[in-house]
Amino acid sequence: MAQEPVAEVSQMDEKHSATETSHDLALSGPSRFDQKLALKLDLYLLTPMLFLNFLSLMGRTNIGAAMVQGLPKELKMDAMKVFISVTIPLVPLILFEVPSNLLMRFLERKYNFSYMRYLSLMTALLGLVTLGQGFDQSYSALLATRFLVGVFDSGLIPGCIFVCALYYPSVHLQWRVSMLMVANIGSNVVGNILAFGIAHIHSSNWYKGWRWVFIVEGCLTLAISFACLFCNISRPETASFLTEEQKEIIATEVEARTTTVGIVAEWKIFLSNGLNYIWAACYVLTCSTTYSVAIFAASFVQAFHPHYTTPQVQGQVVPIFIVSGVACLLAAYAADRFNHRAGFAIVGYLITAIGFIILRQPKTPAPHISMLGLYFVSIGTFISLPLLYSLPMINSATPYQRAVAAGFVIGIGNVGGFASSWLFRTSQAPHYHEGMTDSLIMTLVALALMAFAWLYITIANKRLDKNSTTDAGSDNGKDGLVVRRYRA
Repeated sequence: MAQEPVAEVSQMDEKHSATETSHDLALSGPSRFDQKLALKLDLYLLTPMLFLNFLSLMGRTNIGAAMVQGLPKELKMDAMKVFISVTIPLVPLILFEVPSNLLMRFLERKYNFSYMRYLSLMTALLGLVTLGQGFDQSYSALLATRFLVGVFDSGLIPGCIFVCALYYPSVHLQWRVSMLMVANIGSNVVGNILAFGIAHIHSSNWYKGWRWVFIVEGCLTLAISFACLFCNISRPETASFLTEEQKEIIATEVEARTTTVGIVAEWKIFLSNGLNYIWAACYVLTCSTTYSVAIFAASFVQAFHPHYTTPQVQGQVVPIFIVSGVACLLAAYAADRFNHRAGFAIVGYLITAIGFIILRQPKTPAPHISMLGLYFVSIGTFISLPLLYSLPMINSATPYQRAVAAGFVIGIGNVGGFASSWLFRTSQAPHYHEGMTDSLIMTLVALALMAFAWLYITIANKRLDKNSTTDAGSDNGKDGLVVRRYRA
């Protein structure tokens, strides 16, 4: 199905090739990447990324709060126009995530424009466009600004994951990318509460509450992203906050080698690795559930409790995301602890499937049973999704391939956002039985794909171990390329 990931080791990395081989074949010695170094990276690297991810999702999803505060009425939007305005950011998110990561690498290498400054600048531009949405006077203007929201938001998540994969070894990576997911979950909770308060602003210029949602959150995004511009962080070997010894430790422990094979060869290796397509397919299927939970959770709760007021509905939704965030971090801790991800993703899919089985019953269960099903769907989804952030990274042999993989998998995965909008059509309200059934099928397909990938990785690694033993420990493939083990 896929060839083993390979990378030609450049002269500057020859001293690390033996370490890479021993690290891939067996964790034979104690890691020099200690907790002190991990915490230092968390402070300098992860903290600004958490702020940027928090702001990113807020800028993309605050239109939901604006919709209930009178946006469609003022701009004369029917149901189809509302649907288009909500989903149009997904188009640039699908198209531009790979180009954004490659542009970020190019600017850093050509003009010394750091990764963090690039990500901060994109978020600042996102804030500027969000602010501009507050002054839109027509539907066409709203579409233009919403499209730009997707353009400037497209590089953030894959960019952050790519940078994390340059600094953190695989046994420390999952917790960090899951923290980015928790930042998104927190944004979904806090953003709705903040938007509810902002929408009650009354001004003398007759600006409606929905405009103030965009204006205030846009200004907040601008302010914080400008502060993050001072975090001048690029490749580990150029990081000023690291000592030379710490740079050496990262270069030894992180399984990604620089190459001299050229861009065409890098793309050939990436495209010939069938696992990348499995990760992307799983991400599409999982992302549809994620969007469904994020967008329709309130509608589901309202269907379970038809007499609840809006504040009561929100009071039921918030704990769902809090519990899901805790489950996400627990799974990440276990994945790092055992240096394994596929099995935990399968557990997440099983939990999600149980939730959909409960929710798709022809006869609607009691409200507390339905709520339990919704909890299962959300918990399982937020366990599985961040594991799909790290799997493409640790199975890509070079930084260039990791940059492509992050954008490719997440970009293609945004197709799931379109799927969720069609799965849960308003004509199915209030119980969405057809949508629940379709989502259950998609979850089971994702589970089967993940199980197949795990099986393939196991077989491929056993074959590599056998060949290494036969060839007296040689790990070279064709043309002297270093063959690396896959990781599940």
